[in-house]
Amino acid sequence: MARTRKIGAIDIGSNSIKLTVGWLDDAGAIAERSWPPETVRLGAGLDMTGRLADDRMDASIAALRRFVDAARAAGAERIVAVATEATRAAENGPAFLARVRQETGIDVRIIDGEEEARLTFRGLAATADLSGSVLVADVGGGSTELIVAANSTPQSLRSLPLGSGRLTDRYVRADPPSEAELVACQDAASAMLAEYEEPGTPATDAPQRLIVVGGTGEYLRQLVDQAPTDRVEIDRVLDRLTRIRSSDLARDLGIAESRARVLPAGIAIVAAIGAAFDVAGIDMARSGIRLGLLIEELQPDRATPTEERGPGCRAAAKPKSSN
Repeated sequence: MARTRKIGAIDIGSNSIKLTVGWLDDAGAIAERSWPPETVRLGAGLDMTGRLADDRMDASIAALRRFVDAARAAGAERIVAVATEATRAAENGPAFLARVRQETGIDVRIIDGEEEARLTFRGLAATADLSGSVLVADVGGGSTELIVAANSTPQSLRSLPLGSGRLTDRYVRADPPSEAELVACQDAASAMLAEYEEPGTPATDAPQRLIVVGGTGEYLRQLVDQAPTDRVEIDRVLDRLTRIRSSDLARDLGIAESRARVLPAGIAIVAAIGAAFDVAGIDMARSGIRLGLLIEELQPDRATPTEERGPGCRAAAKPKSSN
């Protein structure tokens, strides 16, 4: 019997670093083992300095060393890694990745926002029902990827420099955050979403369903009464978060306190997206980036709606008017 090939997939985000090891099972499907994310806040302070902070790079490299050791101990013969908004936006992003290569032995690929959205959708499409008119939102620490899809086929892909860490750094000082601070986060997100449609780009019909992925989606699922949910419940969650300190929220969700600290701003982004597109229902799912990477490595011939649609995929879609 042939030896099972195992691949490690690492996602270096603005808030957290994540690892999944995947392989093909006897039926030819991808089996996965994931590790708890390490919250390093790589993008902390980036908007103010334009650079990744030395202590955040040190924390990230230490986390990557642990993940590389874990992946190899689990039998991974190859490790693929991508870096997103914090690294691609930072002046010293390339220098950081050179350190990563020297100190961990892995080559990390910086991906642009469209590639990030494509990988997210590819991974999500392998595990979720994307029938009908759907908006997928990957709310990260430094950027938010938005994919409008119709019956599992992407109609638009767009990345916005809008993230939970960014908004926390700009607007949130209190712990727990005040109502005014979360309103400021939501207003900032709404203002950026109002510019979502590029001039001359035809609009698609507004989606009926929003799927929030990534850490924001995973943790939001634990905070709502039931999933799928709606915009009224998201507003209730935001109100509740103005009375929960990050240390208590971290304990309740089983996450790092630094990750809990930026979560309210991420949920404020979800509220802004739901209002901008006037979605009827909101669901949550895990991030698809690492599964997207594993599909590329382990099932390279597998067709996906993204590849079928090709370069004609439009760059933007229009939120519903607030008039």
